[in-house]
Amino acid sequence: MPKYKLVIWDVDGTLLDTSPGLLASTRYMIETLGLPKIPEDVLESFVGPRIQDSLDRVYGLTGDELKEAAAVFRDHYKEGDVLKAEPYPGIEEVLQKLSDAGVKMAVATNKRQDFTDSLMQKFGFDKYLSCVFGTDPAGKYVKTDLINMCVGYFPDIDRSEAVMIGDSAYDAKAALEVGVDFVGVTYGFDFKKTEDMVEYNPVGAAKDIKELKELLMK
Repeated sequence: MPKYKLVIWDVDGTLLDTSPGLLASTRYMIETLGLPKIPEDVLESFVGPRIQDSLDRVYGLTGDELKEAAAVFRDHYKEGDVLKAEPYPGIEEVLQKLSDAGVKMAVATNKRQDFTDSLMQKFGFDKYLSCVFGTDPAGKYVKTDLINMCVGYFPDIDRSEAVMIGDSAYDAKAALEVGVDFVGVTYGFDFKKTEDMVEYNPVGAAKDIKELKELLMK
């Protein structure tokens, strides 16, 4: 029996392992713009957040420099790196079971809308989703906005009946602000252990897809 009427999914590090494409485009951007090289663990921190946030955090870029760097990344990413991704093993089975049980599903992701649509269509996940909300090219929307859009799409479902699934503090903080439950996963890019998310009061944590399915279907 499903625990929630609405499940809102993050994409990077939750539904899909998108790291190969994201890292390839990040390396290209750094080399093209002549930005200082960074350690591999810092490079990997670009996976998940908005590209603008990562560039500001790591390089301190602002204004036109930030816009130029983000454009270089996105132009290269959309040329092919966007499709360098794989679903986490077993995740489609979870989507299928939730769908069969009548659970509504949505996506709220910091990935750009057109990139997200391409990925959902490529892997056939779009057939399980009622709505998909990603960022605009200017990065105007933050995660809180996107989750609110998902919740607003289903006026007959109360926030207490919705849950956000994600692998990062961005997901957890936004869920807390919006007032929906949060389930964190540690198989993605940000959270590495349950303790990493404790401050956000998650209702559950899953180290793999099997545990995630059990949390959502109990």
